This record gives sequence, C-alpha cells and structure tokens, in this order.
Amino acid sequence: MSDDNDDVEAEVPPHRGLPAFIPLDRIDIDDDTFKLRPEGELSHLATDLARLGQLFPVDLRLKPPDRFQVVCGFRRVAALRFLQREKVWARLHTDLSDDDALLMSLAAVIHPHPIGANDLQALRARLEGENRLGVAAKEMLDRAISGGNDLAPESVDEEVDAEDLAEQLAIRLGDINQDLAALADVFGSLDDRHKTDLIKQLRYSSELVAFLEARFDGR
Repeated sequence: MSDDNDDVEAEVPPHRGLPAFIPLDRIDIDDDTFKLRPEGELSHLATDLARLGQLFPVDLRLKPPDRFQVVCGFRRVAALRFLQREKVWARLHTDLSDDDALLMSLAAVIHPHPIGANDLQALRARLEGENRLGVAAKEMLDRAISGGNDLAPESVDEEVDAEDLAEQLAIRLGDINQDLAALADVFGSLDDRHKTDLIKQLRYSSELVAFLEARFDGR
C-alpha cells in the first residue's frame, strides 16, 4: 500500500515542476497569448510587492531551450519589472499543451472569490479590537472595503504603465510628505504601535530612495 506522500506525489500534474526563481529577462513579456484581462492600474500591487514580497507564484510555460511564456500572473511579472527586480517566483510547466494552458488561465480569471465588504468590515473590527491593526494593514483593508480589489491584488492579470504609475506615485508622495510634516510636531504623543509602524515604513522608504538614486546615478 502506498503511503500518504506517494498519494500526494501521484496527484501532481506531470507537466508541473516545483516553484523556482526565474530571471525576468528570460520571460517573453510581449507574448500575451494567455492574457485574458484588459490592462489596468497597478500601483497598489507594486506597493504591496515592494512591502511584502511576492506571496504567490506565477505560472510559466517553458519555451525551449531557455525562454518562458506567462500563463498566469501577468500583473505580478509587470509589477516586479517596474520595481527593477531580477527574478520572479514561478511554477514551471515543461510540457503543457495550448488547451491546458488556456484552461489554467481561464480558471485564474473565473474562480477567485474575493471576500465581501461585510466580512472585511467584521475582520477590520476584530483586528482593531485585538490591537493588531497597524497602519499598513488598516490602509489595505480600507482600500478593499471602499470597493477596490486590492486585498488580493495578485489574482487579476493586468499590465502596468510605468510612466502613469510614476506620475501617480509622485502626486501621492507629495500629499504624504505634507501629512508627515504635520505629524512630526506631535510624533512624541503617539502610542508605541503607531510610532513603530511609521518608523518601519519610513525606514523602508529611505532604503528605496538610496536604491533609486543609485540606479539614477548609474544610468
């Protein structure tokens, strides 16, 4: 009799390999054969990837000898390229037919079920009551409750316009800097959780500024 591990291994499709990190420059980004959604705004996904890293792998099909085609995950690939990342975490499919690849892409569009607004509000209240709702988590939940799809941004395949995203970010950062200047005078009166959250986000921003300046100077 086979043990449980044998049963699990038998259920893995033969064309699918284990997730691996793939260089982005080996992906044919202009190949939109399986891109089933229109383009859209991507700033929240780029922000979440920069802050949290890539939470879910994309699906890539091997194009021998050493190139890859995106099956699912166009938005994640585009956002990672915008962030100047070098690799993407991906499931590799070495022998996937056109029909099966299309079914996978359709399933990614049809099956996701985002959590409803009422459930999100209940979740927000519970986390707030447990004193676990930090600034970043509150912002993410508020965006989702207001009607966006940003709580699970990686489930939608859309491309990013880097120039538009850069312009929007510059405007939003200007507003944020004004708020930070106003908050500086009362920073000492904040509770420790809010201080910690703000310092954490500002530290990340300062590291990102240094990274962008190095890229700008080295152009």
